[in-house]
Amino acid sequence: MPSIPLTPEEERQVLSAIGRQSVDDLFTTVPPKLRENSDFRLELGYGYDVNGRGLTEHELRQYFAQLAAKNAENATMRHFLGGGYYDNIIPAIVNQLVLRGEFLTCYTPYQPEISQGTLTAIFEFQTMICRMTGMPVANASMYDGPTATAEAVLMGQRLAPNKKSTLIAASTPSDTKKVVETFLRFHSAAPVEIRWNEEGSVDLGHLAELVKTHDPASVVIPSPNYFGIIEPLDKIRAILPSECLLIVTMADPSALSIFESPGVLGADVVVGEAHQFGTPMLFGGPHVGFFATKKQYLRQMPGRLCGETVDSRGQRAYTLTLSTREQHIRREKATSNICTNQGLIALRTTIYLSFLGKQGFQRLGELNYSCFDYLAQELEAVGIPLKFRHGTHYREGVFEIPNLARRFHNALQQGIVPGIELMKRLGPPNNSTRLEDFTNCLLICVHPKHSKADLDALVEVLSHD
Repeated sequence: MPSIPLTPEEERQVLSAIGRQSVDDLFTTVPPKLRENSDFRLELGYGYDVNGRGLTEHELRQYFAQLAAKNAENATMRHFLGGGYYDNIIPAIVNQLVLRGEFLTCYTPYQPEISQGTLTAIFEFQTMICRMTGMPVANASMYDGPTATAEAVLMGQRLAPNKKSTLIAASTPSDTKKVVETFLRFHSAAPVEIRWNEEGSVDLGHLAELVKTHDPASVVIPSPNYFGIIEPLDKIRAILPSECLLIVTMADPSALSIFESPGVLGADVVVGEAHQFGTPMLFGGPHVGFFATKKQYLRQMPGRLCGETVDSRGQRAYTLTLSTREQHIRREKATSNICTNQGLIALRTTIYLSFLGKQGFQRLGELNYSCFDYLAQELEAVGIPLKFRHGTHYREGVFEIPNLARRFHNALQQGIVPGIELMKRLGPPNNSTRLEDFTNCLLICVHPKHSKADLDALVEVLSHD
């Protein structure tokens, strides 16, 4: 938004009205030590002579344009990044519809029944999430996948107040684990991690031991996990007591297009991140979480729930059936302080999935699966094997690459970001949940934008020093 500065006289009037002598007086709440030792001057480089004055609006725009130009553009770089956040093709219809004024500027429905259009979109989003996850109830979306997972863990503790421990698979994406730890910090002990086995999936023996020693309220399992491996949810459910919630967190729900839904396999709660369905990766957001569960847990579900009914004339209508945050009900009955349902991103998700339809959604999963299968075979042929070769992979996996640092650098020089270096992300081995050494290990992910030529180019650059 363009800046409309005050004249000196207007500035004096404003300061007088609020009882201040100068603009500097507005910053007296900042400790003097910080103000005196801070240098806020920008190093603008050649061509800028701003001694003794601030930047004009035009100069400020130029400065930030120069900073932005240093970023590698997605249009010029081919990337194979995954690990919880995924690229996708976004049909033009998504922006064409969602950028209409009635959608782009709509607000949280505080007088919900008046906002029938917003409630209709929310209801359709809930319906699609239920169909994907195999669960009977879903809410009107949440901030993102990690916070949805944390809210599910808190729900598990409300349902079992005498059980304060939580188990979480060590192969859960690190950002999700950190958010869960933060949410639990003042509620209970930190979650206990479950080891993975030689196939890269949950170690069922270790899980059984932890269930006996910790008596958890809930167990958090990612599927696909951080290594792109589908977890045996039915076997995991069989180990858990009936009163222990099985929370399945899905950073990549596109896997639901070809694999059995968690609800069918025994999950009590299914949460995850849906931004890839219609929203670009951008710079870390925005995102949209989803939360689905069984009907008996409906009253403990965070967020909002939209329902379908009929009005006084017998016509179909929508209503905000459940709203559980503090602003709507008494504090002691609130289940969450989530303040928004990320409605615009949920709408993008709804439009995207509606456009794909059932067959298109299945085709998305088949494309991701077949691209990764081809890539894995080609890398294997040049001496780059999968680390967890016996696991069932979906679209991404860990590869052991000789001289990874050099080959990674060579790939960047050729405009390819080949994946995520796991040693930098996971760190060295430890003696509790992980014994593997991920030196020279790369997490590689495919997405629908990749052509066969892109996959071949990756194989070529990673096969030579």
